[in-house]
Amino acid sequence: MVVIAVFKSSRPEGKGTMKWFGAAQQRCTVLVLTALQVVICAVWLSTASPTLHKNNQYIHSKIVFECAIGSVAGFSLLLGYIGLLAAVSFLLAFLARNLPDNFNEAKF
Repeated sequence: MVVIAVFKSSRPEGKGTMKWFGAAQQRCTVLVLTALQVVICAVWLSTASPTLHKNNQYIHSKIVFECAIGSVAGFSLLLGYIGLLAAVSFLLAFLARNLPDNFNEAKF
């Protein structure tokens, strides 16, 4: 996000965008998004955590234990949130594809 904001702020219409992308704002964004994922995980695991399920119908000569998800809604919410973060990351990478060819973030 910061790299995109730097190049957008060099344009006349984007002069005020860099105040939203300082070091403190980056840390705060990471902490808030991580805390949200921790809360989703904690609620899912505390309300309906996954449990062992003994499957006797699969193979009669062997004992097969499977993982029962517990709450399908909690598991879906967790996977949906991870998918949302991945989609936002993909969108930012898609927006950053038009950066100048001579830009190398690792150079500095």
